[in-house]
Amino acid sequence: MRSKDPEREGEMMRREWLRGVLILWILALGAGVASSGPRVTVNFLSTQLNPIQEAEWVRRELLPPLEQEAGISVRFLPEEYGAFVDRLIAEQKARRVTIDLAGTLHGDFPILVANGVLEDLTALQNNLSARKDRTFIPEFVRLSKMGGIQAYIPWMQATYLLAVNKKALPYLPAGANVNALTYEQLRQWGENITAATKERKLGFPAGPRGLFGRFLHGYLYPSFTGTQVQNFRSPEAVEMWRFLKRLWLYVNPSSLRYEFMHEPLLSEEVWIAWDHTARLTPAIRGRPNDFIVVPSPRGPKGLGFITVIAGLSIPKGAPNAEAAATVIEYLTRPQTQIKVLQGVAFFPTVREASGMLPAGPERVLATGVTAQATARGGKTALLPIGLGARVGEFVPAYLDAFRAIMIQGQPIEQVLERQARVLNDLYRATNAPCTPPDPSQQPCQVK
Repeated sequence: MRSKDPEREGEMMRREWLRGVLILWILALGAGVASSGPRVTVNFLSTQLNPIQEAEWVRRELLPPLEQEAGISVRFLPEEYGAFVDRLIAEQKARRVTIDLAGTLHGDFPILVANGVLEDLTALQNNLSARKDRTFIPEFVRLSKMGGIQAYIPWMQATYLLAVNKKALPYLPAGANVNALTYEQLRQWGENITAATKERKLGFPAGPRGLFGRFLHGYLYPSFTGTQVQNFRSPEAVEMWRFLKRLWLYVNPSSLRYEFMHEPLLSEEVWIAWDHTARLTPAIRGRPNDFIVVPSPRGPKGLGFITVIAGLSIPKGAPNAEAAATVIEYLTRPQTQIKVLQGVAFFPTVREASGMLPAGPERVLATGVTAQATARGGKTALLPIGLGARVGEFVPAYLDAFRAIMIQGQPIEQVLERQARVLNDLYRATNAPCTPPDPSQQPCQVK
């Protein structure tokens, strides 16, 4: 008789235990009854919302309604990224798990999955997605599956998009849909405005502390080449840089010193600006009736855009997994996600939240964010992972190409060959994998 594998048997028993916990949670939630017995405390470790003001807002504003409703306590434990991962792995190896709920960015999850830290939350995701008020953005659900499991439940998002002064709308190219622009239509729009006003009203944060590098690697490259890294020096990339030269004819020259685009938007130096949502927010909140927020344009390969996704997970062996699932259900409610948007400017991961917002700046922003995240043909680009202490070398590889091509006038092909070597050296040294939308490869390399 073949001997039993104790590790396999233990894993099967553990999975059955978690399945039972989730079933009990679902039944209890459906009955609308909080658990009886001693009040449990959920230890919630998070790299997000950890600045002092945000953490206090979580404790005083966000969590108390849940604690009163469900009869549980939540201990919110802000943590830095490296220490967050180290603690979860160490607890798992020691088999002394104290954390019930873990929240962090997408890029932290691959290492946690590789080290066997996380429970498979497929049953929980399916239950939440089946609710009438809980339509998760499909791309986020897809990205949250890794290593054969549902590693996390999508929690919050941030991104970059276009803010548009309504004064620009009369100059929109014929037949163009402002919510589904192509890059060529954006160029034509800028040309139309310049012809009418004699001013260059497109703007980008290309100053020293601006985020223009994100536009290059996370928006232009995926939209024109389908990748962030692998097609860096491809013929499609050469065409992309040629297009950028044509677009730049209608970009405000002060873009090379702009760092936060809300300022030139409010002064009306520019009418159309691309930037991070947090850096556009002051303009939208200051004059919500004057602006709309729309998705970034699309190119030949689709609509490339960066999403910064935060997710919620449950470590294996969490002592209060059932209560942790209750916290996840609460944090993904549309009403809760609206509260988070209004309190700390992170955007919803469920579609229903945007439609429930009252008219005002948050609704303007959330409508644009949701439209971009759910756009047909979207190519979600994630921030690089696995580069460790050398992550700061990634964006400069693209910005150096921009300066050489656009400012110094160096030949495109020569610049791309040189910067491709920089990227390949970086990825070989760190053995870091590619991130979406690039096909999986480790180390990631320019073809």
